[in-house]
Amino acid sequence: MNLRKMRAATALGVVLAGLGLSGCLGPTYGTGKSAGAQLFSDIDGMLALGPKERDEIDYSPRAELVRPKDKSVLPAPQASVDAASGGKWPESPEQRRARIRAAADARDTGGVVQPGELLADKEGVTEDEKARNTWAGARQNQVKGILTPDELKSGREGFMQRLAESKQGSPTTRKYLSEPPIAYRQPSSSAPVGDPGEDEDVKQKRIDGKDETFLSKLKSLNPF
Repeated sequence: MNLRKMRAATALGVVLAGLGLSGCLGPTYGTGKSAGAQLFSDIDGMLALGPKERDEIDYSPRAELVRPKDKSVLPAPQASVDAASGGKWPESPEQRRARIRAAADARDTGGVVQPGELLADKEGVTEDEKARNTWAGARQNQVKGILTPDELKSGREGFMQRLAESKQGSPTTRKYLSEPPIAYRQPSSSAPVGDPGEDEDVKQKRIDGKDETFLSKLKSLNPF
């Protein structure tokens, strides 16, 4: 019985030694461990399911709120931003909508928008835009739109010059690539220049037998 145990232990030792040698001789695949050692390490890590040691969290209570000693006297309210800035604060979106709605209602009902509404300080409106919204500014814009005789003359001369260029062109230069040369615009010697020809309606009536000219009437009276 003891002999069998000794043989089994010897065989087991030989197997383990062979596994160890094969593990030492095997590739490491960049991990620094042999394949057998890495396998035993992975199996050991899978079996170690116990919790790891972690640092305890310090749950310290918060500090209490600072309460005033005398609760009978309340502090004075703060001044509004509009009053503190002297009334020059930009209007709020609600005020802007109310102002635009009031101006629209006044125009729809035929009322006149007050000058104070037009000249009021508004966000993004410059002094030049205020001036244009007044009657004087509108009148000034109308005066600026009237052309002087010299301006009218220069505009007419420029128009006539452009018209002449578009019709005649230049024999040496072309303004556009699609503009044909002057020689191509001249009619040939055999072309009927100035003769508009016969109207197409008259030709069609002659073909249909509905010609009402004097010669056609005389022809219709001829029995032969």
